[in-house]
Parts: sequence; C-alpha cells; structure tokens
Amino acid sequence: MADHLGLDPARIERLRSPERLTYFDPDKIWDVLQPEADCTLVDIGTGVGFIALPFARRYPHAHVYGCDILDGMIVLLREDAEANGLTNLEGLIMAPNAVDLPDGAADVVVMAQLHHELDAPEALLAECRRLLKPGGTVAIIDWKDEDNGKSPPAGRRVPEADLRAQLSGCGFSEIERQDIYAFHTFLTARR
Repeated sequence: MADHLGLDPARIERLRSPERLTYFDPDKIWDVLQPEADCTLVDIGTGVGFIALPFARRYPHAHVYGCDILDGMIVLLREDAEANGLTNLEGLIMAPNAVDLPDGAADVVVMAQLHHELDAPEALLAECRRLLKPGGTVAIIDWKDEDNGKSPPAGRRVPEADLRAQLSGCGFSEIERQDIYAFHTFLTARR
C-alpha cells in the first residue's frame, strides 16, 4: 500500500534503516574524497537523502543538491532537511538523465546504489560530466557483482569492468577503485 506521496512505506523504512549504516556508512565516502568544506555536491538518485543529509550536516558551508526523479522522495528530503535545520541542502526534481543545474556547477557528483537501476547509464554519466567542474570527481557506489548476501541477484548487478568502460566512454579519467565497502563497488573518476 502506498502512502500519500505515492511511495511504498516499507521501501522508505528500508531506505532509512539504521542497519544500512553497518555495511554502507556514507561518512566513508567523504573520508576518501576529502572534499573542500565549501564545495558543491550533487547527489543523483538521492532517495530519502541517505548520502545528501549526512553530507550537509558534516559540511555546513557546502551547497548540496539532492536530485531524484520521484516527487515523493524530494518531499521527504526537503522535510528532513528542514527538520534538521539544513539550509545548505536543496532538493531538486530531475528528469531521467537531466539535472536542472548549469554546466560545471558541481565539485562532486555522487550516485549511490543507483547504477544497477539505470536503463541508459551512459546518458546519465554524460550528464554527470556536464555538471562537474574541470577536475571534479564523480563517485559511483553500487552493489558488487557477486553473491555475497546483500547484492541483488545476478542480472541486476553491474560488473566493475562495465562501470569502468562506461566512465571511460563518457570521457572520465583517473578511474580508481576505493576498497572500503564489503558489499559495494566504489569507483571515483575525474572530469
């Protein structure tokens, strides 16, 4: 049964579950990326803000855009940002493969647990590249392509080699794997 936002309450509960932090702690992303305190971050596929909210709390001088194609997710993100006094976090509705921000608006673009759901990953990666300033970083964190008790079934996972090929094909360079999560592939690349 869907709630008033047209979202499945059980899905929202899973996305907000503190249990996720035991295997996917967002703070580890920032420990790797070490962004500037006043950077601009774009979180694509933000959902309930699992990445955007803790980033905005940790970096109060940063500007954070949480972007999603679902109105209901953006409503929840905005409510949580307001409830937490996070004036540096803005929720944006996006179209598939298009974020309404200017070229070069971001220092960092993050896509977490999203890539395996994309029908046209190259189009969204090209949009990520457009959003990034020269030298900016894209971070893709998605389920490992293995049977490990957490990753989705085969056929719903994206092999690391495919991720690398897609990033390279979209003009990204310095593609590096960050080995910090047990159940996720974490790749960074530069514009």
